[in-house]
Amino acid sequence: MIEISNLSKSFPSPGGEEKVNVFSGVNFVLEQGESVAILGPSGSGKSTLLNVIGLLDKPTSGKILVGEKDLSSLSEREVAEYRNQKVGFVFQSHHLLPSCTVLENVMIPALAGFGKLTKDTLRNRAATLLEEVGLGHRMSHLPSQISGGERQRVAVARALINEPSVLLADEPTGALDKKNSDKLMNLLKQMNEGKGVTLLMVTHSTEGANLMKQAYHFHEGSLLQDR
Repeated sequence: MIEISNLSKSFPSPGGEEKVNVFSGVNFVLEQGESVAILGPSGSGKSTLLNVIGLLDKPTSGKILVGEKDLSSLSEREVAEYRNQKVGFVFQSHHLLPSCTVLENVMIPALAGFGKLTKDTLRNRAATLLEEVGLGHRMSHLPSQISGGERQRVAVARALINEPSVLLADEPTGALDKKNSDKLMNLLKQMNEGKGVTLLMVTHSTEGANLMKQAYHFHEGSLLQDR
């Protein structure tokens, strides 16, 4: 589904004299329905790669193909539509809007104007997703009224509202304790296997990575496959 070819990313150094290389020569294929973990220490390029795949950032060189479509050829509007409709994001921080209810937070991505979900259809889908992540009883609560683990489950439901084909998870359990981490990892695995959503996750956790079908790690700017 997603093919990455000779991808590299670098940033200018603070003084501007030379570039700081984050990664280079990254090649891999993410098949429909696959689950993949990318491991590596902080600063190794894991999150940067995820941001580039999700079009939150641009690569320095190389290609990202979705089907046969080169993502570098997309217009600004097409990039926004891709991020909204094709990709679901789950970050280490839940990024819920504090003044909106749990149900309203889940609905928000569908209000960007790219999809077809409206009114009762949207509300019903958001409610169904909250039931699926075990939070049907929390729909009218504000984020401040639920636990950290519950907020991350709301973030997963929100990421799925537009029925994306790929879910990008950036250290999704990084701010959770062991019990809630296990719950969230099992939920992500359930969404991958039960809904066929392709899952790409970056993590420090070898335990979480072991739940994925494939695993890679960054080493000195290169992405190496473990299994």
